[in-house]
Amino acid sequence: MNFNIASKENYNLIVQVGMIINFLKLPLFVAFLTTGSILKADPYSLANISQYLQNLKILKADFSQNNPDETMSSGTILIKRPGRMRFEYYKPDKTLVLVSAGALAIFDPKGDEEPITYPIKNNPISLILKGEVDLLNSGIVEDYKVSIDEAFLTIRDPKKPERGSVELVFAGVKPELEEFTIKNQNGSFTSIYLKDVEYPQTISETLFSISLETDKRTKFK
Repeated sequence: MNFNIASKENYNLIVQVGMIINFLKLPLFVAFLTTGSILKADPYSLANISQYLQNLKILKADFSQNNPDETMSSGTILIKRPGRMRFEYYKPDKTLVLVSAGALAIFDPKGDEEPITYPIKNNPISLILKGEVDLLNSGIVEDYKVSIDEAFLTIRDPKKPERGSVELVFAGVKPELEEFTIKNQNGSFTSIYLKDVEYPQTISETLFSISLETDKRTKFK
């Protein structure tokens, strides 16, 4: 009988000691959760990158471009979301690429006044030109990696994966778009590196108009 009582008392003591140990571990667990929350608040979190892209209305920058044939080009880029983009290449190229009204138009100074046009929806860059960019819930994120001072994001339309992907690199204290690479379904790719990035409050719609640019080139033929 005494043995049973002692065993019961010992059992209760063990339970109480276990509760005390678990209680002492609680702050460590809370600290772990807090640390996780801090990490989630990191400027390179996917949520912050998504918010940056969603809030991006106008971007202006100089760029250099690594072409599929291993040549280099440079020029200025304008982005006006949703749906508009302008690449103006410096000499000797002087090509102009406009994106607006659902089309991508290439004006070749050596060719006709009429541009070569494609539906922008067939180019994966359209994913960041949409009115709504939701990296967390849209299913377009194919890969996402973070280093000490950069974030690397790959997006692709899960419904049309054959249209290719876009790899974006973000850097800075408040992450900003630093470069992006467009990869087509045939395996070719074009990398764009940005510098002197600005965020103007306004910019003229005429800079993106394919029809106005076509008319201007026809008039001065």
